[in-house]
Amino acid sequence: MTKRILKIFLLFIGLFLLLLAINSFRNSRLSIFPSFGFGPGVHDFSKNLNGGYNLNRNSAHEIFIAPKDGWNSEIVIIPSKVLKVNTYKEFIIAERQGLNKRNPKDSLDGYEIPNENVKDYWILNTDENYVLKNLKINDLQKKLESLKIPADIELIDVYKY
Repeated sequence: MTKRILKIFLLFIGLFLLLLAINSFRNSRLSIFPSFGFGPGVHDFSKNLNGGYNLNRNSAHEIFIAPKDGWNSEIVIIPSKVLKVNTYKEFIIAERQGLNKRNPKDSLDGYEIPNENVKDYWILNTDENYVLKNLKINDLQKKLESLKIPADIELIDVYKY
């Protein structure tokens, strides 16, 4: 009985090492835990916008606009969840849907879910690194006019942009 358990244990260790070896050939860097299909999903994307910015989708609710080369607290972004977007000269105009914590009483649960009742608009100036945020539709129209952005600019769904 003990020899049988030992053989089964050795079989599983061999399989683990085989999978680890396959993973190291698949990836240029060696990882302790093989990535068996984990990573970007088939619906994730990164689309070019103007001024060195990208529209990024990392998950169903994590759709945001940020510089291609990364960012820090000094560089403005448009955080999740971006629904619609368009560009005009140095401006990126976006419609966002608000997100709420799934479980506000649990400080360890950082997952956010869409709030269907909260929508706002953002205008990001890529040349001057500033963003006008949390605009209501009336405020958006006034800002578009003051920035000389055509008032009839159409915001395009992120999946069609």
